[in-house]
Amino acid sequence: MIEQKSADRIKVTNNDSIPLTVREKKLLARVVAYYQHTFEKTALGLDYLKNVRNINKNKSLRDFGAGYVNGTLPSTLPDDDKIIADLKTIGILNTKSKERFLNCVVFPLYDTTGAVVNLYGRKTDEASEQPHLYLPGRCSGLINTRAVKHSQTILLTETVIDALVLYDQGFKKVMPLYDANGITADHLSYCKGRIKDAYLVFSGDDKGRKTAQIVSLQLKEAQVTPYAIELPVKDVTIYFKRHTPEQFEALLNQVNPKALEHSDYVHPRKKTIYKHTQQGFIVGYGKRQYHVKGIQRGETQLKAVIKASADVESNLPFELTTIDLYSSRSRLWFAKLCADLFGAAEELAKEDIGKLLTLVENFQPKAQETKPLEPSQTEKTAAEKFLKSPDMFKEILDALLVMGIVGEETNKIVCYLTAVSRLLAKPLSTLIQSRSGAGKSTLQNAILRFVPESHQEKYTRVTDQALFYKEEGSLKHKILAIEEEAGVGGAAYSIRNIQSEGRIRVAATGKDPGTGKMKTETYTVEGPVSVMLTTTAADIEAETASRFIFLSIDESESMTAAIHDKQKQARTLEGLVNRTKSTHIERIHQIAQQMLKPVAVVNPFTPYLSYPTKSLISRRDHDKYLGLIEAIAFLHQYQRQTRTVQADGKAVEYIEVTLDDINKANVLANDVLGQSLDELVRPSRILLDGIYRMVMDISKKQRIPVDEVFFTRRQIREAINWTDWQIRAHISQLEDLEYLLVRFGARGKEYAYALNYKGQGEDITRFYLNLTPIEEIKKLMKQEKSSRLRG
Repeated sequence: MIEQKSADRIKVTNNDSIPLTVREKKLLARVVAYYQHTFEKTALGLDYLKNVRNINKNKSLRDFGAGYVNGTLPSTLPDDDKIIADLKTIGILNTKSKERFLNCVVFPLYDTTGAVVNLYGRKTDEASEQPHLYLPGRCSGLINTRAVKHSQTILLTETVIDALVLYDQGFKKVMPLYDANGITADHLSYCKGRIKDAYLVFSGDDKGRKTAQIVSLQLKEAQVTPYAIELPVKDVTIYFKRHTPEQFEALLNQVNPKALEHSDYVHPRKKTIYKHTQQGFIVGYGKRQYHVKGIQRGETQLKAVIKASADVESNLPFELTTIDLYSSRSRLWFAKLCADLFGAAEELAKEDIGKLLTLVENFQPKAQETKPLEPSQTEKTAAEKFLKSPDMFKEILDALLVMGIVGEETNKIVCYLTAVSRLLAKPLSTLIQSRSGAGKSTLQNAILRFVPESHQEKYTRVTDQALFYKEEGSLKHKILAIEEEAGVGGAAYSIRNIQSEGRIRVAATGKDPGTGKMKTETYTVEGPVSVMLTTTAADIEAETASRFIFLSIDESESMTAAIHDKQKQARTLEGLVNRTKSTHIERIHQIAQQMLKPVAVVNPFTPYLSYPTKSLISRRDHDKYLGLIEAIAFLHQYQRQTRTVQADGKAVEYIEVTLDDINKANVLANDVLGQSLDELVRPSRILLDGIYRMVMDISKKQRIPVDEVFFTRRQIREAINWTDWQIRAHISQLEDLEYLLVRFGARGKEYAYALNYKGQGEDITRFYLNLTPIEEIKKLMKQEKSSRLRG
């Protein structure tokens, strides 16, 4: 137990309560699992932690094992007096069989074997007289030992919630004490011989400062150097509502200029060098360089030869060894050698070796670099012939057909124009939406094969901060292609920004490797960039969706038959010939795209153009329409007269839009932009049409009104041949927008629906933009000319 014996000393003794038996530990673990299940099913605990405590990352809650106690445990227990007695002995239930931690968020505490031995509870009522609870008579167990297992430094907080707030802000090496009871024998035993420095992050009042003084004395007795952090506010929750992780790092550096603790979410220690070598790579962090080569991978080993030096390519002092990076003992041993070599903190060297482990795991030998083949005169002539073709769109469609892409004529042209628009000041972006297996990725990949590899960046997934730290011009006038919209994740914000603003900028605070002082660096990635995504999702986040032209894949039975025919043809002699042709076609289109000049496009017909104004989304769709016209004109630049205008003392080249460009854009826009007038996405509209036909057929056969026809997802599957996953993905939108009404359905029962739709607009081509036809433009221009002559 822990008792306060005087104003300046907390006496620490071992827990004098009877240790939990193996049976009791297992029972406690089951209770914890139930509370974690309750936390997921009940919003009260999550709301408290997110809204009151500002803890926003679900992973942080999972890592700390968050649970919630809503009072339902007793009703789920079996009729077993022994279990009830054990729960009372442990302290989960009181003498009246009520839950001790009622209305608390709870967190498990573990012993050194990983068994749950205690429980911390925090009342969600901030005004509670007893906000902090533990199992009665127990001050044993620790939290988050795994995160600080290999660390020589640690952050100590007064409570579990404070530790969780820090953890959520990226400071992973944190461990809570026992609130007012302070440090325990378990804490001191854990720290002694393992932890070198401890940072005390206690409340910023007199009580917190006094506790910090007392705990500091006890840490010193355990040969741990304490550093007390002076918070300018009451606690860390309030602090991080007003401050950033970078500012907290600055607090750490104030008490210890050599502090190495940092947030995982702050820009990491800057990489000063990285380059491939013949057998591996050289990487540098600050003034520390490592040359890694001779990488050997095994199931349980990852061996490499590592040379460490201030300059691995010179004759400066070095350390050289073969190390198994999967061996913790080997990493620790080599980190100590490197720390001595560089005169750096051992913790910093351990961090370097951890980064090397990640780099070696992901290392792929660099392919032999080959310079792109210079186009022959014959290829240049063929590319120029394409660029001057009066029927360019037909040639694009024919080329894609040879490559095996059937149908989807509008989608093919729009995607091709999107690729070309990367060279414009305001590129287009497309999102191809369909059910799984419909061919959206096939279309995207075919278009990308027409684009030089140096003009595209294709990824399966983009992490939250990935784009912020790319080279400044690495995306400029390129296509950013991501295979699935879900792979965008937290990078959606940066993608939206570079689409709208033409660049992204981020300010990040890091430590200057030379001076050790904190400094802010600004990273800028220049656009413009054209983005191409694919998705199976029915609902796309509105801010992201509004920046894309939506394309829907033809999922009809006739299209499936056409694809089957093309797949069979690919196995024939004709297919062999087409595969040979495809390589030549791709080459010609890549050369043609490289021959396009960065020329501006001027549209003299904008005063005569019209676009619907009733919907707010048309503000962005109108710009996409103008962008389509501009991309078409740009692609036809070899068929236009290049003009020059003086602007700010400079000669600027431009070409003009023609009425034929507008005519082509009107056809495409009515098809792809007209869909935005529909509140349903295209797959959901197709699903609704299928359900409508099914219900009308049932109504007719059974001679009952349409609103009395109840049907299940199974009936839908059988009627329209969609999978259950595909129906689930899109039926929710029909429910949300009340096209379908759920009649009954609960746990253990199938869902049944009724149709709340009478076929209005079953013609999915009905969403027409009523754009100004070129005949009308000609008429208006003629009238204006006559008016000027009369005037």
